[in-house]
Amino acid sequence: MEKLQHVTETMIYTTKKTQNNTQKMQLFHGRNISTQFKSYYINASANELMDPFIHQHRYELLINHKMKCKGKNVFLLVFIHVAPGNFAGRNLIRSTFGTISSFHNKRIVRVFVLGKTENVTIQQEIVNESKRYMDIVQGNFIDSYRNLTYKLVFSLFWVNNFCNNAKFVIKIDDDIILNIPLIIPYLAEKIKTGQTSNVLECKTITENIPVRERNNKWFITTEEYPFTKFLPYCAGHSSIMSIDVVRKMYRASKNVPYLWYAAPVLWNSLPEEFRQCSESV
Repeated sequence: MEKLQHVTETMIYTTKKTQNNTQKMQLFHGRNISTQFKSYYINASANELMDPFIHQHRYELLINHKMKCKGKNVFLLVFIHVAPGNFAGRNLIRSTFGTISSFHNKRIVRVFVLGKTENVTIQQEIVNESKRYMDIVQGNFIDSYRNLTYKLVFSLFWVNNFCNNAKFVIKIDDDIILNIPLIIPYLAEKIKTGQTSNVLECKTITENIPVRERNNKWFITTEEYPFTKFLPYCAGHSSIMSIDVVRKMYRASKNVPYLWYAAPVLWNSLPEEFRQCSESV
């Protein structure tokens, strides 16, 4: 039985007919939940409910290297979230741990994940950079802080379509250093002990609360998130996943509502068995 079935089928909608109107109700595990989320879904337009990125995953690849993993025995795929204009950051990674494509006979593939920029000059430089290094994947969404959730789901989309033969996947931001000589033996030991599935390791945030100051970078409205505390979730800067978790997480993202805020709801859509706490990355 598919382990994420209970996740992808929890958020369903039904209608309640009254004398005056037909009211849309949100159910969770078959139970009606009365929160401020409910008012959003009741009043949302059809376009808002059918967001072309989140709900239908109509991603388009502006830049792709679809042969990056094809026909290769990929042990580890590393995808790195980086801003389009951060050319120096990408070059720094290429000249440090990004130079390692194999360690202990384990193949490592690395890609930079970018969103769209409206700066024509920067975009042309990215195209030239991609032709030179062949390590950039770019999606058709504006690359911005509040679109980081789009970026994560786009990354899962790309892995599922173009590198689903990898055994393990690591997501990092461009300010994270990956210690290859430590991480490869660590993951290889999982292979030896049969721990090749249901792996999701990250720094777990357990006591975070929503920021309500409007001028703050992490400001989130009560309409977006009405509760006083976040559920435990993975910090967005880095995580280790087995390939089956990437597949399940991507499928879950099509059916579970989530926030722009470091995707805590998306991460929490996964069962407890996937949420192992590790500071290995």
